[in-house]
Amino acid sequence: MELKVTPIGFVKNEFEREIPLNYHQHVSEVHILKEYADGLDGIEEFSHIIVIYWMNRSRWDASAMKIHPMANRDLPLVGVFATRSPIRPNPIGITTVRLLRREENVLFVRGLDAFNRTPVLDIKPYMLGYDLVRDMRFPVWVYMGMASLEEARRSDKKQTWQKEPEQWLEI
Repeated sequence: MELKVTPIGFVKNEFEREIPLNYHQHVSEVHILKEYADGLDGIEEFSHIIVIYWMNRSRWDASAMKIHPMANRDLPLVGVFATRSPIRPNPIGITTVRLLRREENVLFVRGLDAFNRTPVLDIKPYMLGYDLVRDMRFPVWVYMGMASLEEARRSDKKQTWQKEPEQWLEI
């Protein structure tokens, strides 16, 4: 089966080579192509939106099915679908962001972890009843990974997963 996707727009920001650990604080622009601009009507009434994008600059080996989350070898080797890793059979990214404002066909958002010029595939509003999950559970390694991520943020380290794909894999 073959699928065809067409970008509805592109990301504009300063992230050319890496996504900083504090990307949550950065503002990005999502430029929607003119032919899709009418589809934005009413979006400005939402505080958050979900941006779905194609990780076209991903340099990862998509054949890997087991990885170390966050490229941290202290975390267990798990299946790629149990992670938010860019190592995936289809390089689709999804991020919930704060919608700051809309100016015609441009959405100004905070917290998008995508590179400059990344193709945007779709936008959805973050919706009560659809996206708010109660009674969540996570494996222990998620808490360990988030603790190491927070430590790296405080010390201004680079994200380990922005180095080399081999760090994710069991070698």
